[in-house]
Amino acid sequence: MVFVLITIAFILHLADGQSDPFYLKISSPKQSNFILGTSKSAQGLQPKYFEDVLNKSFYNYSFTIGVSPYGKTYLGSIKNKLDTLNKNTINIITVDIWSISSKTKNPNDSLHFRETYSFLKNVTNVTDNPNYKYLINYFESKYYNILINKSPFLLHNDGWLEIFISNNTNIERKTSFTLESYKKKVTQYQFSSIRLKYLIKTINTLKKNGRVFIVRLPIHPELSTIENEIEINFNSLIKPAIEASNGYLDMSSYNEKCSYTDGVHLNKESGEVVSNIISNWIKNMK
Repeated sequence: MVFVLITIAFILHLADGQSDPFYLKISSPKQSNFILGTSKSAQGLQPKYFEDVLNKSFYNYSFTIGVSPYGKTYLGSIKNKLDTLNKNTINIITVDIWSISSKTKNPNDSLHFRETYSFLKNVTNVTDNPNYKYLINYFESKYYNILINKSPFLLHNDGWLEIFISNNTNIERKTSFTLESYKKKVTQYQFSSIRLKYLIKTINTLKKNGRVFIVRLPIHPELSTIENEIEINFNSLIKPAIEASNGYLDMSSYNEKCSYTDGVHLNKESGEVVSNIISNWIKNMK
């Protein structure tokens, strides 16, 4: 039994960016300059380009629509990850209608928000390495896959999640499937004023150490139409958050200029372009 336990512990210790799409995020040291949001920013924004332009090391602490919408859970995890000793920081918060909406019957029923049952709620120590609580309770794959290291993704050490797509046929099929799934989400999600308040709390928390910028990322034009069915006046809706921040960049005008892996997430090349646009916009802000 001792040998088996030692073997398992050794295998878990080898977990890396090809083993799980989240693990490195909650097993790395505290961070200072964040990129925050859901999977749009997790896959779309690449910290190295922000670092090249802004001369700071950035960390992508974005997760998914189910794990990191704005609320008590995400803010708590950000606080646990935040290195408060560093000042003059720059933080990029990406926002869309899904990240400030709820699936509950009452959109402000925070006790039953979807992320309440996620690992981000229950794994409060997000710097343990190895993080056994996550690996034992929330690891998504089989443990032997840690040794194989073959997966369609790579979670980089800076938190960027790179997705590998084999060919254009797969992209077209994934886009069609994903957009259909989002059409169904329209009937399930409602804007939550509580989530908007937590978005503002997140901004104010990070402003204690530096500047905070809000970004609305480009998306597939068809997904834009779907999102407008929930709230067409999105910029007016988030005006209180914009006013609390140091600046807002709406990149909707880039929707048709970018390429996507599935209609939602920017592909690697468009992610590089968008990352450079955002970082240069921040650099030129007065």
